[in-house]
Amino acid sequence: MLNTRKPARRFAILAPLSAGLLFSSAVSATADEPPDAGAKQCAPNIICQDANTGGKKPVPGPTPTGGGGGGGGGVELCMYHDKVYACHDPELGWFSGGCYFRPMDNPPAEGAEEWQGHKASEGALYTKVCLQDDGTQDGAKIVFLNQAPAKPAPIDLADEGRRLADQMVFPDPVAGVAPKGTAVVHTPVWLWVEGMTAPAPKSLGVPGASVTVTPKLRGVTWDFDKDLTPVNCAGVGTPYEEKYRDGKSPDCGYEFAIGSGKRKSGVFDGTVTAHWVGEVVVTGPNAKTFDIEMGRAATFSLRVAEVQVLN
Repeated sequence: MLNTRKPARRFAILAPLSAGLLFSSAVSATADEPPDAGAKQCAPNIICQDANTGGKKPVPGPTPTGGGGGGGGGVELCMYHDKVYACHDPELGWFSGGCYFRPMDNPPAEGAEEWQGHKASEGALYTKVCLQDDGTQDGAKIVFLNQAPAKPAPIDLADEGRRLADQMVFPDPVAGVAPKGTAVVHTPVWLWVEGMTAPAPKSLGVPGASVTVTPKLRGVTWDFDKDLTPVNCAGVGTPYEEKYRDGKSPDCGYEFAIGSGKRKSGVFDGTVTAHWVGEVVVTGPNAKTFDIEMGRAATFSLRVAEVQVLN
């Protein structure tokens, strides 16, 4: 009897979380289904590119040893349609284009229908198991291939963390200043930013290895003028309300020592910068943690008057 059993093992695949916000637009996974028949029907071309050349005996891919990409320690990870899979599985074989291929241990004799009219000198029979979008497997099939499926290049989860960060969109700060119209030298000025909702975290991985990117706001810098010292605030600041009267901001304020009368248009043309970071956490054999910095800036204008005291 042919060895066509369906392996019971299944992979839990974490697709990149959809998010609304960071560097560029989020990439959505394509809906193409993995190949479901012989080599001529499989996609993408990486499986089928040499399927009809003939005359070349397939050589199974090497058994993974220590090291390797995508996490190190023998764990090789491969990407397909924005999902991560183990490049090699001891039961299923090597991953290629959405499916796992493994040379049959005890293939039927030449002339059996599985050979599709081919000879053993022309290729080999493989068990083929494809993964669906929900992480389940289809039934194991027997396919004839002239050449072994191309071994995919493994990925590095740290690089995938950077890619996930690049898909996020951080919001630009919206400057809030009080007094709203004209400030006065040596009196409290309140500073805060609005619209600082962090993007949702993104993650992907396979059992035993994963990468997660969590966006966080690390601080806000206010630059008013080349002759003035910038103000660094730990957070977004406190919006001013009338109940605070003439008090100072508890977490992000400033007092001007000079007025803006001698500046162009009589105002300080300032810049407020939100210091966003993506905290990247890689788990697994090659665990690591690092930050990806991303600053978002906006401009604002503020008039500061000097009070003349008459004796």
